Amino acid sequence: MVPNALNRKHQLKVVYVEETKLQKEVQIANRCDEFDKEVRQNIQNGAKSHFHLQNGLLWYKQNRLYVSKRRMRDVLLKECHDAPFTSHDGAKCTTTFLKRSYYWPNLKDDAEEYVKTCLTCPQNWTLNKKQAKLLQPLPMPERPWESVSMDFMVSLPPSRGLDAIMVVVDRFRKMAHFIPTKDEAMAQETCKLFFTHICKHHGLPKDIVSNRDPKFTSKFWRALWKRIGLELKMSTSFHPQTNGQTERVNLVIQQFPKELCGGESTRLGGPLGVSQILLQQVETFCN
Repeated sequence: MVPNALNRKHQLKVVYVEETKLQKEVQIANRCDEFDKEVRQNIQNGAKSHFHLQNGLLWYKQNRLYVSKRRMRDVLLKECHDAPFTSHDGAKCTTTFLKRSYYWPNLKDDAEEYVKTCLTCPQNWTLNKKQAKLLQPLPMPERPWESVSMDFMVSLPPSRGLDAIMVVVDRFRKMAHFIPTKDEAMAQETCKLFFTHICKHHGLPKDIVSNRDPKFTSKFWRALWKRIGLELKMSTSFHPQTNGQTERVNLVIQQFPKELCGGESTRLGGPLGVSQILLQQVETFCN
């Protein structure tokens, strides 16, 4: 994977607060903190400690600033959890981001408590209930893009004449392509999109897993892939035993825009027009 700002987001600065302003507020707050006074006294007495003093501030293990004031801790928790580049990642990620630059006792417990009280997270979490019986998954492919699964996200508010997203997932590496299209697109147009965005980059797969959408049950779709020698594996909608990974990808697509738009919309197409934003982003990326 090529390094970029998304897969290296832990290197970004944790908070937007100006560093000098934050340090001044922390320095003032620490004057009345008993733990801060005790550690400073131990350092002056020559006792071994993980803390050290620099520019009048108390630092833990080289580069972690000690924060004593409750209000400043809440600001840091909010920035680490609610910022756009973290996108409500959860207690574990919030704790990891904080520990890179800051320290205070029970930091992990405070992060977990903050995430539990976040109003946005419960609105956008996807509940995955345990299946009633054992699943019978399809055989795993032997190499990337040997077997793909397809599905459509439809009935989205139109954006530049497009109102649907064609989702294609590689069953081996779980890599996905999101292709903007139209709800009323016929099998011929769907085949053209498949050749343009999938076959062009990854070659022809051996089989395609899909539901029984009219596009996939049409004579043209069946005849084309039979002539090429590609096997069609069809299932019913929302059937995790066969096409569950594509359904799961669809839920992930819906989750991120809702969180980044403030969590005011509980579903695509809500008051914030999340689906329009999503469709425009997918269209721009594919073009």
